[in-house]
Amino acid sequence: MKSWKDMWLNEGFATYAEWLWTEDQGGTMAQQEFDTFLAGDTEVDEAADSDWDAFPPADPPGPEHISGNPVYYRGAMVLHRIRQEVGDGKFFALVRDWAAEHRHGNASTADFTAFAERRTGHDLTKVWDVWLYGEARPR
Repeated sequence: MKSWKDMWLNEGFATYAEWLWTEDQGGTMAQQEFDTFLAGDTEVDEAADSDWDAFPPADPPGPEHISGNPVYYRGAMVLHRIRQEVGDGKFFALVRDWAAEHRHGNASTADFTAFAERRTGHDLTKVWDVWLYGEARPR
């Protein structure tokens, strides 16, 4: 990450990777995790708290919030929203390409959003506006 505001790139991806691993192992599907959080039930993850939507993951209110639940859980939900928008094939290609292109380097949220749109060929403005930067609780 290039700055502390980009922390969601680390932690949102890590949380989503956990969701994918659990899904792959026959546990809760990533879609179920997403839906359950969206419904306000964080019991699906014992480490979670109900404040996953307290602030936009790419715009924490201060450095003391870079380890807040929105960075982890809403960050993971941003990735799932991208997956919903572009489909599994493009999503997983995006993730592989992003990791390969930025290996041993730093990147910002702006770098990721531009990369995601370029790689998938989709306009993801609504995902960014609502899930990544939106102040209101996403619906």
